[in-house]
Amino acid sequence: MKTTSRTRSTAAKPAKKAAPLKKKAPAARTATLDKAIKDYEEALKVMGRKDYTRAGHLFESIIKEYPTEREVCDRSRIYLSVCRSHAPAASQKARGPEDPYYLGVIAANDGRLDEAAELFEKVLRQNAQSNRAHYALASVCGMKGDAAGAIDHLRKAIELSPANRVQALNDSDFDSLRDNAEFMALLGKTPEGGL
Repeated sequence: MKTTSRTRSTAAKPAKKAAPLKKKAPAARTATLDKAIKDYEEALKVMGRKDYTRAGHLFESIIKEYPTEREVCDRSRIYLSVCRSHAPAASQKARGPEDPYYLGVIAANDGRLDEAAELFEKVLRQNAQSNRAHYALASVCGMKGDAAGAIDHLRKAIELSPANRVQALNDSDFDSLRDNAEFMALLGKTPEGGL
């Protein structure tokens, strides 16, 4: 019995022509879109001047006035959140002698130690007997590794309010000074690394 091999024709079949892509018509610019873009650009300029409170209000009004302009509203929402994150510190105006103290606490908590130190020094220029400002400045000096500054301001804070000694014993801001004999003597303790 003979085996025959049949070969099939592998000739390429003509490919179907792809339908030409239809170009989308550009979105019609409306009068509200032009106005929304103009207001958006103005809000960006205000934000560029770091007036976050006013810029935030402008972005909010864009979102309310032009809810159908989706892209402008989406971008406005993003910048509104940026404005809100900056507004609390930026919008606080000095209303009394203690405001620099609170701004200093915020700066220290954010890790802006040089700015915090300047604010606490400002409080001390206004009131050299502020035990809170001396303690806070000692704390900032401790975090910056300035042992002499920390000891000097903590000594003044303790003289003005002995309760600051107890607070400093457990304050982690002074951890870098726990093996400093002068610092620990001020707290009535021996250095942690010593005998």
